[in-house]
Amino acid sequence: MTHATESQIARAADGSLDDAELAAVNAHLASCDTCRGQLDAQTTARRVLAARPIAPVRDLSAAIRATLEAERPWIERLNWRRLSLRVAPIAAALTLVAMFVINAADSSAVRTADTASATESAVADPTVASALYSGEVSEDQLLGLLLSARADESLSSYVNREK
Repeated sequence: MTHATESQIARAADGSLDDAELAAVNAHLASCDTCRGQLDAQTTARRVLAARPIAPVRDLSAAIRATLEAERPWIERLNWRRLSLRVAPIAAALTLVAMFVINAADSSAVRTADTASATESAVADPTVASALYSGEVSEDQLLGLLLSARADESLSSYVNREK
């Protein structure tokens, strides 16, 4: 004995079978307790679902956006443009402070070198990086410094300057 298919039972529950199929399914249901139980379950489920009120979503697009927003990882939810605009002034201020400290350290080193050269003791020499920054080297020496000098070494080891 062949049972009614799930499709036939579902269509019989909602009343969408044509007359020939309905007669065949009803004939089978008269003798098959299994298919009759499935049809009763299908009919009950349809009745329960039809009785539930359908609450429309007031703003469907907002609900969808909220659901998608909740599913995004936290890193993608950051507004990088706003964050970078807040951090940029801090970075600029720190850069200015660093430039001031380097300039102050170099000027004190030059003053120490001037006082030490009078006594011919130790000569404090600015670094290559500070000399490049302050423009203490000529254009001819600049290329050689850029190609061979290390920024933290003494400038006098690369350039013979006359005072």
